[in-house]
Amino acid sequence: MNELDFAETIIEEQEIAFEPVSNQHFVEVDEQNRIVKGWSDAFAPATENSIVINKQGGYQFRLWPEGEENPSLFTMDGIPLYKWDGQQVIARDETEIEADRAAMPKQPAIPTYEERLAAMESAMLTMAMVLGDDEIV
Repeated sequence: MNELDFAETIIEEQEIAFEPVSNQHFVEVDEQNRIVKGWSDAFAPATENSIVINKQGGYQFRLWPEGEENPSLFTMDGIPLYKWDGQQVIARDETEIEADRAAMPKQPAIPTYEERLAAMESAMLTMAMVLGDDEIV
């Protein structure tokens, strides 16, 4: 049996030098400096309104270097959770969020099933009376 001399068969591989890839992270704000959009340039380029919040970020968007990947920027009812103070991202406090919630237009009350049924019956009776259909009335 032949024995291999591993010391002679090991081939030294050259080291490959590479530059780490980084992505920029951006936000856009509304007229009150509330953050309404956030993304990484891995997915979309900067816009004329974008603000760079991280020049050496990872592939996924983060509000802070060690923060959550792709965090939600809004509450369940669409109110911005963060703001830009001119230099950094800041979480909005509950009083700011509640003030936005109070300023939202109120949604009209949704009629109940019974209310809709009564309105439909009334409309059908009105149509029957206008058309002169004695059988329906």
